[in-house]
Amino acid sequence: MTMTTSAASAADPPGVAPRWVLLSEEARVRGFRNALAFKRWCRKRNVAIVTEGKFQWVSPAEVDRALDALSLQAAPSEPVAPSGDGAVASAVTTLMMSKRTR
Repeated sequence: MTMTTSAASAADPPGVAPRWVLLSEEARVRGFRNALAFKRWCRKRNVAIVTEGKFQWVSPAEVDRALDALSLQAAPSEPVAPSGDGAVASAVTTLMMSKRTR
């Protein structure tokens, strides 16, 4: 398996992301504090890490897939209609906004 660094290889057209990049380089690009934190993040989210000698590689497309999955999980659902009585909600609001005396 031939890997390239984070720069696109000569065979790739301009503007096309490489298939595999160094794990440490992708960690820097993604804003992780270090490569170990990114490696743990990848393992937790089943992002493939390929080890070749002393180098570890990840696919930016796989990282994007994991991020998209997180976005779907974190997306807010439809707001839940408040249950209960409007008078109760009003009383709670009044209670919360009133000054407390000691």
